[in-house]
Amino acid sequence: MINFQQQPGLTVSQILRVYGKQFTQITGWYTDGRNGRCAAGVLMSYYGWNGCDFFGIVRSLICTLHLLKNAGLQIEFIAQLNDSGKTFDEIADFLDKVGKRPADPGWTC
Repeated sequence: MINFQQQPGLTVSQILRVYGKQFTQITGWYTDGRNGRCAAGVLMSYYGWNGCDFFGIVRSLICTLHLLKNAGLQIEFIAQLNDSGKTFDEIADFLDKVGKRPADPGWTC
């Protein structure tokens, strides 16, 4: 199980850049049950989801949805960017370009 040290205040783009490197990017699903993740799956893994435990996904999904909401994003938008063929870095570049704000440093999961 991958156990990430959460760093408060990371932006969605920073999480994709840093933690996305540990996964093979996939489309259509959060995970392939192994080491593949979509962009939303990377964000959920940042909050401790191992990519296999579908019963344990709830906590990570809630944290991810809060992160995205605070950044002014929706999970469907992240999925659309991912499934359109953009890499994690390209998604991060796009988010930086449009100026999405960092996660709320006062809220932790």
